[in-house]
Order: sequence, then structure tokens, then C-alpha cells
Amino acid sequence: MKKEGNASRVMRSLVSALCIVLATASNVFANNAPGPLAVVSLFSLVILIVAMTFAGGGYSVLKRLHDARYPSKVNRTIMNALEFIAGVVLFFAGIMSTIFGVLGFSLYAIGRGVKMLQWARATEKEGAWPAHLEGAHPKRLKLAGIMLILLTVIVFGYSMANIDEVTGISDYKGRGRVAQLSAEAKNAKAAAEIYLLDNPKAKVVTCEDLVKAGFVQHKDITCSSDLTATSGSIRMTGPNSWKLKQPVAVITSKGELIPAEL
Repeated sequence: MKKEGNASRVMRSLVSALCIVLATASNVFANNAPGPLAVVSLFSLVILIVAMTFAGGGYSVLKRLHDARYPSKVNRTIMNALEFIAGVVLFFAGIMSTIFGVLGFSLYAIGRGVKMLQWARATEKEGAWPAHLEGAHPKRLKLAGIMLILLTVIVFGYSMANIDEVTGISDYKGRGRVAQLSAEAKNAKAAAEIYLLDNPKAKVVTCEDLVKAGFVQHKDITCSSDLTATSGSIRMTGPNSWKLKQPVAVITSKGELIPAEL
């Protein structure tokens, strides 16, 4: 019966976490997504906490501690409901604050892992085991606790290495770079018109000619031009580090702009 109760509790936790992810991702962040890695990181941490606690037999220990703290069934039911609501709120807040959410759940997971190691260590002491550790498996608790801490560190480290994706900043940077390339192309076209007015016999306006006409080129952007008074275009290309799908903004002799793409 205990195993069935634990399994049921694990399934409820996983289903609840999945519902939270779907609700927050589909409604709240439809127009302002924090980035898929934020949701994946948080959901991974939730799964790790639930799975490792279950694997180590931690839910049995937690249940005994919970029953000892709240002997009344009514009180236990109320506290379970409050804990579930708190979990929903914390997960929602974690998605909203992205990196702070990942940090918070990582600390919670590490704390759970440390607690499981402490339970395992308590069984090694001489004398009778504490009541909440009755029937516990020290090796399972210890192994699960270590695994939870290590896997949490990996998830957190990966999130830090890709912090722009976690916080959603990469999308904003991408939009800003697309806008910057478009602005550079328009400024170059304006400089080209000035150059052609001053040099009506010029056949082709080169990027060097644009500089002579007052165009200030961004150091990270590459310019190429075969523009004439009636044909050709100016191309502004961003570096590969900007990670744009199409990092080139093109403006034609007629002023038609083909922007870069995310």
C-alpha cells in the first residue's frame, strides 16, 4: 500500500508540473515568451526532485514527518492543498523571473539532496533509528541524494552557459540586431545619394565612397556595394556571432529594403 501511495503521489506531482508548464507557456507567455530553455530547465528540475526523491524512498520519510507534524487528517489535507498551491505559484513565479526561477529550484533541489544525505547519515548512528526513518534504505537515500545534487548542478550549469536563452534575452538581441542592420543600410543609402549628388559622373558607389560621404560604418558590420544611380544595391552583413538566420540587410537603388531575418 505504501508503494502504491508513493507512486500515486509521484504521478500527481508530475502531472501537476506538466499542467503548470502548459498553462504558463500557452497563455501567459504567448506574446512575451521567456525562451523554451527556461521552461525546459525548470521542468527538468521538477522531474529530478520528484524522481530522485521517489527513487531514494524519500517520500516515505517525508510522509512520516508530515504525519507527525500534523496528526489531524483535516490539517494534513489543508497543508497538502496549501503546498500544492505554493508549488504552482513558485513555478509560475520561476518562469516569470526566468534565471531566478532556475536558481531557486536548483537551490531547492540541492537542499532536498542534502536532506536525503542527512537522513542516510542518521541511520549510521548507533542506537534506534528515528521514527521517520523506520523502513528507510540508507544506500538508496544516499545514492539518490548524490545523484540529485549532481544532476541539478549539471542543469544549472547548462542554464548559466546559455543564460541568454534562459532569460529570453537572445530574442530581444536578435530583433535589435535586425533593426541595426536595417538602419545601417538606410544610412548607407542616404550617404550614397549625397555622394552621387557630389559626383554625378561616378559609375559605382563603393563602401569607401560611402565613408567619404559621411557614412560611419559599425565595426562589426561588413559593407558591400555595387550601387549605381539606377541599379545595384548596398548589403550590410552582420557577424556569425549574432546568430541570425539571414544576417544581411539589402537596400536597392530605389530604396527598397530587404531586412535581415532572425
